[in-house]
Amino acid sequence: MGLFSKSEPELEKTLPHPLPVPAQLSTAQPVPSDVDSSDPLAVGIFYHENDNLPVALYYFSVSAARAHPIGMVLYAISLRHGWGIDKTPDLEREAVRLLVLATTLATEQDLGDYTRSLDRTNKHATQLVLAMHELGISFKQGWGVPKDKMRAAYYLNMAASLGDPDSQVELGHCYLRGDGVKVNKKMAAFWFRKAEKQGARMVQMQWIWKEKYD
Repeated sequence: MGLFSKSEPELEKTLPHPLPVPAQLSTAQPVPSDVDSSDPLAVGIFYHENDNLPVALYYFSVSAARAHPIGMVLYAISLRHGWGIDKTPDLEREAVRLLVLATTLATEQDLGDYTRSLDRTNKHATQLVLAMHELGISFKQGWGVPKDKMRAAYYLNMAASLGDPDSQVELGHCYLRGDGVKVNKKMAAFWFRKAEKQGARMVQMQWIWKEKYD
């Protein structure tokens, strides 16, 4: 029930360059004393929470340029959704590349030192799992990359194995339909059960609890 053995897709692993300093920074509210002003991730989160998206985007880009996985995820998601910048197909592709790079960095680095950046907003610690989920959906739907059901299942499996209920539901459907994996109702039931135990609403899915799928 673990992660796939298939390696991650090969995309360029170059770190991004920081964006130019935005004009809005000169008039932005000061960073409060409980935010570490030397940490671009913490500063970016502060400005994002205060709806100054161009300034937040800039600090996320600085964090990403320093190979910070969580900063890279937030930078990628900002590019994907056009937070503080106009959306373009090129930026959507760059967002996917950065999400891939962030998941690679997350497996290579000890994230313990990064948790201090998230003390004020622990919800952002889940963004790494969200990156894997978004990559899975990107490959499934063809958002910024060609459609690839196998890669979609690969990333959904990563996120599902780390406890993300939305990815568990998506992966269950992959096994039910044979999208990127072989049809396997027992595996589908396995992931649907995990999702339901976490509160996912499974409509007309009573079959997953049949004994034969234990």
